[in-house]
Amino acid sequence: KEMHVGHLRSTIIGDTLSRVLEFRGHDVVRLNHVGDWGTQFGMLISYLRDHLPEALEEGGEVDLGDLVLLYKKAKIRFDEDDEFKARSREAVVALQGGDGDSLRA
Repeated sequence: KEMHVGHLRSTIIGDTLSRVLEFRGHDVVRLNHVGDWGTQFGMLISYLRDHLPEALEEGGEVDLGDLVLLYKKAKIRFDEDDEFKARSREAVVALQGGDGDSLRA
């Protein structure tokens, strides 16, 4: 899915509540969880490794608009290819574990 204002709804509500509570004298710790994008990032990293590895090298670039197209292609492959699905999930684990190559991707 493309990003839209609905994705920010809970963030806006939380910010509003934080401001009210701070105004009333409460100490507020602001934490924001934007959701589980792990699988999407894993799919995109795996797809880039397979089809556009130069984008993952130092100095490599991909336009933001291209990422949407690449993600759509990665999603199709994820749904059709069990091996790609497994590699995408492994990429998520590596990314969340702080793997340097995954973080640079």
